[in-house]
Amino acid sequence: MNKECVEGGGPVAGPLSFDVLAASLRQDSRDLAVFAEVLAKKLEQAVPNFVRIERQGGLFQKNPTVRRIVVTFDPWQYVLEHQKGRVNAMRVKMVRGVAIKTDPMDLNPWIDAVSEELVRVASQESEARESLERFLLDS
Repeated sequence: MNKECVEGGGPVAGPLSFDVLAASLRQDSRDLAVFAEVLAKKLEQAVPNFVRIERQGGLFQKNPTVRRIVVTFDPWQYVLEHQKGRVNAMRVKMVRGVAIKTDPMDLNPWIDAVSEELVRVASQESEARESLERFLLDS
């Protein structure tokens, strides 16, 4: 894939780079609680039509924590569950709203798969491309 360059804070040149996007998603992955929160926020801002965030916390908790991130690219759902300082990543094949296959994944391959899908969507939809470019410039 082509490498991107960002010059002088201007727009991202050329096609979105899988490498740059994956590196941006991997940021903060050492602290899994922070990683889940940052990733959820970035995905909600960049591709709100493709992501669903589930949070947990009590009724009076100011900042409920991310429990689950679901990123949907038909027919796949990429799910990241965060519980007690651990994350479980998986890819689920959906057919007519029914999960027919679930593949557990390690975190890095999950990030790579989501990044590839995001780059694919961005190549087809100008709004998603613009959102992802802003996402990369803010990272």
